[in-house]
Amino acid sequence: MNINLNGRWRNQYNSEMNLKIDGQNITGTFQTGIGLPNFEEKFEVIGRVKDNVIAFMVDFGHYGSIACWTGRVEVDDIGVVIHSMYHLSQSDGSDEEKMAKAIITGVGTFRKP
Repeated sequence: MNINLNGRWRNQYNSEMNLKIDGQNITGTFQTGIGLPNFEEKFEVIGRVKDNVIAFMVDFGHYGSIACWTGRVEVDDIGVVIHSMYHLSQSDGSDEEKMAKAIITGVGTFRKP
């Protein structure tokens, strides 16, 4: 699959990432539209892409969480889309109630705006 993944992407939560692809390596920045960080705060994206399979992660630093996405790059009626699942792990959580909230799983759909 020969699709240009470089540039800005936005998901359904209005989070944005700006990707740079070098071979199979992904670098870039991520700005979250949800959670504690302000949107203006940028976090590092690192990952890999192989054919139409993609995986990347974001370390949210002093907020105590890391999120990892895996998915596929597809072309649909609208254009190029990254369909992914994510896990967000939070450092807060020692008792059972907190542990139930310590790992969140969801769907991320990214498109170029």
